[in-house]
Parts: sequence; C-alpha cells; structure tokens
Amino acid sequence: MKCPRAKHLAVLLLVLLLFSPAVQADSLPLADDYAETIVVRYNESDPSAGQYVYSYRYPHADPEDPSAYRVNGFYEYLVKDTKDYTIPNLSEYYAGQNQSVSVNISYEVTCSNTDFFSVLIHKTEEVDGVLSESWEGNTFSRLTGMPDSTFDLPRLLGILQVGEHDDWLEDRQTRKASEAVWNLIWEIISRNEENLYNPAYTKEDLTYDLLPESDFYLDETGNPVFYVVSSPAAPLSSDPSRTLLLFPLALEDIEDEL
Repeated sequence: MKCPRAKHLAVLLLVLLLFSPAVQADSLPLADDYAETIVVRYNESDPSAGQYVYSYRYPHADPEDPSAYRVNGFYEYLVKDTKDYTIPNLSEYYAGQNQSVSVNISYEVTCSNTDFFSVLIHKTEEVDGVLSESWEGNTFSRLTGMPDSTFDLPRLLGILQVGEHDDWLEDRQTRKASEAVWNLIWEIISRNEENLYNPAYTKEDLTYDLLPESDFYLDETGNPVFYVVSSPAAPLSSDPSRTLLLFPLALEDIEDEL
C-alpha cells in the first residue's frame, strides 16, 4: 500500500511542475540557432588591410513542430539573402572605404505560447571603432498568417484578414491602427511624469520615429511592446547608453482607441 503522504507529495510536485514558468508545454520548441560568423578579409596577404566580420544568431524552431515552417522559412530566406547579397556588397563597399567593420546580430525570445512566437532582434555594428545599434521585432502567428512572414499590427488587432490584397483597405486599416498607437504613446510622452522624455520632442517626431505596423514585439502576456530608438526623445541629461525606449500597450487599449 502506498503511503498517503508520499501520494500527496507526488501530486503536489506534479502541480508545481505544471505551473512552473520553466515548463511551458505550449511554447514553440527550439532547435540549434541559425548561427554563423563570416569573415571577409580585404587582402588575405595583408591583415592590416582590414576585414568585414558578420556574425548572426537567429531562432530555429524544431522542425518537428507543425508551426515551425512559419518561423524557419523566414529566417532561412533572411540568412540566404544576407550571405548572397548583404555581405558581398557591404564588404566590397567598406573595403573601398578602407574601413574595418564588425556586425553582430542576436535575439531574445519575448513571447512563446500557443498562438504566437515573438523575438526582439538586436544588431550592433562597429565601423572603425564607432558603434551603432538597432532593434527589430519579429512576431509570428503559429496558427494563421502567410507562411514565412511576420505578423503585423492590423492583423494582430483583427482589423485586417490574413491574405487581404485590397491595397486601399490595407492602407486605411494600417493608418487607423497607427494613429491609435501614436495617440496612446503620445499621451504617455506628453505627461512625462518621470522626466523620461525630452520636452522638445513632438508628436510629429514620434510619427517619424515609430512605425507601429511593425515596430513592436509581444511580451509574455501577448500584448505588444512598441519601441523607439530614443536619441531625440530621451532627455539630454539621460544616460547616453539608454538608446531604446519601450512602450507596452494592452491590445484592449488600442482597440478602444480605434
């Protein structure tokens, strides 16, 4: 006969495992990253001539998962395009400028659940010691959407259907969604309650710096986080390293603003 105490402990352990953040049965399983470092030396016999170094790391969904192709096709095409065109063309350009360059691309998974997989791509580029940074959110629907493509804001909100090809409707709904996001974020910036934003920054600046249709990623709750590279938006006295401003918005709030 099994000990009742042992049985209770076993049940408790099972409950803890099921609800542990580390165990997410619905998350997209990942395989080894798409990753490579490519070095183009400008002159193989003269190291001092400089070089172009391109290092990337992108997520690779486990091919056994039925939705993996939606993610993998996107990054496989991106890697191929980078190796066939981006690296040869840019390395040739910088060689002509006698400038050594180092590019590094990494990512962070920000949302992985039954419906969506989202990552934030971080790119650093160093040209002759001068460093620049950029970010890009990639969000994929695991259930619907065009294969090998990211999910945009109007479709996330449900105001455009997957596969819609009416240019007028696409432009109208995209503009409508963008206006809603700009209004909500401008409310945050204009209040400036914690002196996080440059008082000289305008809503016109925001509409230039932020493309809501694509400049977002999803957080762990499935809500979008919009991002702005902050140079003109952050206060002049702020930390120079604080180059990315984040604006999390609930989908319900955006829908209410539409």
